[in-house]
Amino acid sequence: MAHKLIIDTDIGTYYDDAFAVLLASRSPEVELLGVTTVYGDTDLRARIARKVLNVAGKQNVPVCKGIGKPLQGNALMFGFEGEKILTESDKDAKYSDEHAVNFIIRTIMENPGEVTVVTLGAVSNLAAAYVMEPAIAKNMKELIMMAGVVIPIVDKKGVRRSPIEEYNFNNDPLAAQIVVNSDIPKTMVPIDVTLQIPLRPEQVDRINASKDPVARLVSDILSVWPPQEYLIYLSVGIPTEHTGLWLHDPLTVALVYDRSFCEFARVHIAAEFAPTVVERDMVIKHDILRTLPKKLPANMNLAVKVDPDRFTDHFTERMVGP
Repeated sequence: MAHKLIIDTDIGTYYDDAFAVLLASRSPEVELLGVTTVYGDTDLRARIARKVLNVAGKQNVPVCKGIGKPLQGNALMFGFEGEKILTESDKDAKYSDEHAVNFIIRTIMENPGEVTVVTLGAVSNLAAAYVMEPAIAKNMKELIMMAGVVIPIVDKKGVRRSPIEEYNFNNDPLAAQIVVNSDIPKTMVPIDVTLQIPLRPEQVDRINASKDPVARLVSDILSVWPPQEYLIYLSVGIPTEHTGLWLHDPLTVALVYDRSFCEFARVHIAAEFAPTVVERDMVIKHDILRTLPKKLPANMNLAVKVDPDRFTDHFTERMVGP
């Protein structure tokens, strides 16, 4: 039986959200029930999601617009925002009138114990859904979050190669705290794990050579991303040689149907607020630094290792098509 899945995404800012939706669309192990959008211009994100699903032949999968303004803080969008995906003819793309939060609650409650929700951005929609209907916690199969930093990557020279704070949780810290502290069954896939799975050059070449419509869309998106990745890493003070085509979100989706891509630990994770020097602007502010294991009962599964070659080969195979 296929795994019932909802993807909640800030699709458009980074390239990998679109790749995750395409991977779900290309995976017979998954029944994609819907895509919901979160953070910033959720109308734009919904139109991007609609286009991506249409290219993948999933015209019947609903797309629902969700919460744009975080429960706490401001929405600061950046990135390619649909470049090489949306065309002039897509500006009036239609998606569902149902709000994402209502869709999430309704779908979970109509399919008790069967629905996995994967969050690929801020967890605002999930936090609101949980506050509105706490019963989703016992009716959801699982929540899998691409979020957090547990062990920042440090190279052999002692240079830190990954963030000390992570985009998805920090884009709505109050929502992150609500979800992490909830009784929803949870798995977290942190950025220090996903930064171990860049597409290799020969895999990019294979995707670029394919005539498959999904591969063509992936190729188009990849063509505009590297310059923006370079600027993003410069802006947060991470050495620019660390840039790569990371498959953060596709890995998170793949774990819905194949847990063997990663190794996991049962731990207690808490979303903590603390004063810290943020390197990019050298000011003291209160923020979620990272997720910190505590000496408390385990509250979630944590991805701690990944098989890079096996996963990136898998992703490439699914993108180039039969």
